[in-house]
Amino acid sequence: MTARAVVIGAGPSGLEAALGLVERGFDVTVLEKDRVGASLLRWGAHTRFFSPLGMNVSSRARRALGRGLGPEEAMLTGPEMVERVLEPLARSPALAGRVRLGHRAAGVGRARLTRGELAGHPIRAERPFCVLAEGPEGEYRFEAEVVLDATGVCDTPAAIGSGGVPAPGERGLAERLVRHLGDLEARLPDLAGRDVLLVGHGHSAANALALLSRVDPAPRVTWAVRTPNRHPVVQVSDDPLPERRGIVDAANQLAATPPPFLKLERRAGVESLQRAAQGAIDVGLSGGRGGRYDVVLGFTGYRPDLSFLSELALEVSPLSEGPARLAAAVAGATDCLSPPRVRGEDLATGEPGFHFVGAKSYGRIPTFLLQTGLEHLDSILDGLAGRTAA
Repeated sequence: MTARAVVIGAGPSGLEAALGLVERGFDVTVLEKDRVGASLLRWGAHTRFFSPLGMNVSSRARRALGRGLGPEEAMLTGPEMVERVLEPLARSPALAGRVRLGHRAAGVGRARLTRGELAGHPIRAERPFCVLAEGPEGEYRFEAEVVLDATGVCDTPAAIGSGGVPAPGERGLAERLVRHLGDLEARLPDLAGRDVLLVGHGHSAANALALLSRVDPAPRVTWAVRTPNRHPVVQVSDDPLPERRGIVDAANQLAATPPPFLKLERRAGVESLQRAAQGAIDVGLSGGRGGRYDVVLGFTGYRPDLSFLSELALEVSPLSEGPARLAAAVAGATDCLSPPRVRGEDLATGEPGFHFVGAKSYGRIPTFLLQTGLEHLDSILDGLAGRTAA
């Protein structure tokens, strides 16, 4: 009997995983709760990959797409990646009919075994996985010998409260906070002359600042960062990625010499949020600072959702909230272009046949690069070769 595989998520890593599994003889089903490449569509029309297209697509995807892929040096936005690469890949002969949109994975476990039964024992690996999915017409149950989780991290934003704990009032105002660049881009016309609080000092915050700087008349932006540094966004010395270097340099220059529209609050933690008159939000910052803002932008990172995996015997890192072995292997990396060598056993999760692929494999570690993820995926796929005949 042909071995079955379920891939959860139809983003870049999920479709690459599905294609690699098909090539290795698996009967593959892809479950996607939204649409193909949904997380990349949240980037908006202006946010680009830091790396060129040639670094973000495998040779197997190039074969599946043929000549229509485009130049390898192209710097695509998220929506362009979806339109030019992911949607054609999902329609390709290898994956046609295998991608189920509108199917959310609600739970993954082992047939007739709970999390605590036979953990680490070879018998556990002999039982198939059971995947419960919520689809357009109800619930569906899938069994598989292999499950790859490629759901990414963008659906679970990290709290903006001090110390990563939601600030008082934050949860009640969660729907009011802007957490994705595409949502910010859509609201830009309404922000002219308004009071805006930007929280965070990573690459997403730097991109957000670039978008805000284009608004005319300019909004009054308060940028709250935890770091005391004059240049709050971490820079890579002699950064070989021009897109990343440009975004980081522009944000740090604004921070070092703020223009009239921008106010920097360094060593600032968010301590409270409260609804105010006319739809505004009162925000308390550490040190007795804060104010009233029309819009609060929370770009403090994202974290993996493990809730639907609670019946798997996974080794989870307390640092990354991703797979523990991989977290230990990449912990010393300071830049995504210089990843440490990772062995096949470093990609194990404690549950044979189950793997995290793509950004979710790094969890909260910020040095993930799609090219590295594709290399790790190849190692995982090669290790699964013996499972083709179930």
